[in-house]
Amino acid sequence: MAKEAIAAVGHRIRELRMAAGLTLDQLAERVSEIRGEPAHFTTIAKIERSQRTISVDWVIQIAQALEVSVADILTPTPKKSVRMIPVVGKIAAGNWQEAIQEPIGEIPVPDETAGPNAFGLQPSGDSMNLVFMDGGYVVVDPDQPDLLDGRYYAIMNGDGETTFKRYRADPPRLEPESSNPEHKPIPLGREPFTVIGRVVFQLQPL
Repeated sequence: MAKEAIAAVGHRIRELRMAAGLTLDQLAERVSEIRGEPAHFTTIAKIERSQRTISVDWVIQIAQALEVSVADILTPTPKKSVRMIPVVGKIAAGNWQEAIQEPIGEIPVPDETAGPNAFGLQPSGDSMNLVFMDGGYVVVDPDQPDLLDGRYYAIMNGDGETTFKRYRADPPRLEPESSNPEHKPIPLGREPFTVIGRVVFQLQPL
């Protein structure tokens, strides 16, 4: 595939995955069952980011995992209306650290992506570098505070420190998704914490 086509397919796969409410891990598990061999979530992430070429077999298997047709993946995404939301500061993508209130303007997001109170944050650190590219932004919806297993959240502890992680329910913890082995899960329940909101979208740098 040409570079532009690879980018379009990767973007479409990400859209279909998010529309199905699947995490990268969950989609990888489905693809693994179809392939009959392990498919790591980092491979899916690279496909979505156009960092890896994708064969026809992969397209077919991902389509089956998403329960869509191959045409759904290969069909260009129709244009969507967008709106601007404020970027209110930075959040740690590492260990807990104090939130940096540093307004840096606005970013565009698709209208249907998040609720009316959504805002942007710029993660710092490498604890989420397998799913988040440095220099990008995450969109947080504060109207979605309920913790759902496998979803991503912005969290604040009792000292007012914040972090951005994936929530896992059993046992309750915040999971890093990093190539850096120094980052460890953060157990929940020992100290008070507040859910700032669910991370519903990310904008990646070109």
